[in-house]
Amino acid sequence: MRRILISNVLFLYAIYALTSMVEAVINFIVLFTYSNPCDCLTQVWLVYLIRMPEYIYYLGSPLFHFAIMIERVLATVYVKIYEKQGKLFGVISTIIVWLLNLMFGLYIYITTQMDTDTFGHPMVYLILTTKYNSQILIYLNYILLFLVICVAIADYYLIVRNRKIKLNFFNSTTNYSLSKSYQSKQNILLMRIIFPLDFSYSFVFALFNALANFLRYNRDEYGPLVYVRTYEGITLLLCGGINWTFTSIKSLNYYTYS
Repeated sequence: MRRILISNVLFLYAIYALTSMVEAVINFIVLFTYSNPCDCLTQVWLVYLIRMPEYIYYLGSPLFHFAIMIERVLATVYVKIYEKQGKLFGVISTIIVWLLNLMFGLYIYITTQMDTDTFGHPMVYLILTTKYNSQILIYLNYILLFLVICVAIADYYLIVRNRKIKLNFFNSTTNYSLSKSYQSKQNILLMRIIFPLDFSYSFVFALFNALANFLRYNRDEYGPLVYVRTYEGITLLLCGGINWTFTSIKSLNYYTYS
């Protein structure tokens, strides 16, 4: 089950990184080829293709982190159920998260199509934030920020809980369970790797949300050009989180399956 959830996280990171590189190449071409950005317009369908993965990553990544945390809770508290139904939980969690991503993507599409002044013709800026969805995105920032903080706190709790369980097994000679002992050792090993990952992710995500919300609140004052360039700059924070996550997951797979 863990592999199912982590594979989805890696997939989200991959498509986000790929489309970010495509966007950077386009911006590079415009910057060094055209004196006026209006001379190089982008078709609306291409804007959706490039920018939509960012919004899917923005929602899906915290949700999959939350699902991984729930998986660790099941492995800690309900060991027997986890051993029998672990893969089923992974599949169900994946389906639920991707359905939410699909609904969120549909919402972004509908709200952008309502802004006919911007999306009714080829676009200058690669952006999917409009006056019809900007306030909802701000609220969603706060919700997801609260979620990732809860995940980091829960991860720390699981580390402490599994250490106590492991200590009780060593001190008990009558209630020893091989499966529970093995699972607690696995949990401790995994949480030592996952907790720094989630903690750093929470910190980066909190900083990103604070800057993004401040930028959205002052969007009209800054204008579209400054808004787009500044927003792309703060998304580099997420790219740093991506690099950290890839490194951590590589270590996770090495120590878990070697």
